[in-house]
Amino acid sequence: MTRLFPSRLLIVLALVVADVTFALTPVGAHVVVFPHDLLTTAPACGTITFAVRVPTEKPIPTTAVRLRIPPTITVIAVQAKPGWRADFLTNKGRITAITWSGGKIMPREFDEFAFLAAVPKTAGTVSWDAEQTYADGSVVAWTGAPGSETPHSQTTFTSAPRRCRS
Repeated sequence: MTRLFPSRLLIVLALVVADVTFALTPVGAHVVVFPHDLLTTAPACGTITFAVRVPTEKPIPTTAVRLRIPPTITVIAVQAKPGWRADFLTNKGRITAITWSGGKIMPREFDEFAFLAAVPKTAGTVSWDAEQTYADGSVVAWTGAPGSETPHSQTTFTSAPRRCRS
């Protein structure tokens, strides 16, 4: 039998507590906007392809998703998605919201919608408010603060590369 020294025992206990705590911690926003490789951070300045991940959390299909675009983000284009239509809400030529509809995301499934956008030139955090519509007409608004029952997704932009600073 291997004998654990007190410091190793403390490390093992800390890892067990961390594992249990992580398992009990609620997941972040359920409609999540990811820049690059499914991270929630990206460098400020430039153009990024974002993925909007939408899981269906009810026993009925999701039939539409509306994403409000933060004022510091400029949408350039959306990726075509077979079976879905993208509609745009604009204000003075700027896309302020995108609604994907016409398809279905079945219970216990998820789908992703992509778009290309120019991001802010300075570091900071943006919030993505979204509405998820289900087949029965019910809507879940993912607009709450982090830690709430229906939190919005957030993206943190880190310092801009030197070439972008002016």
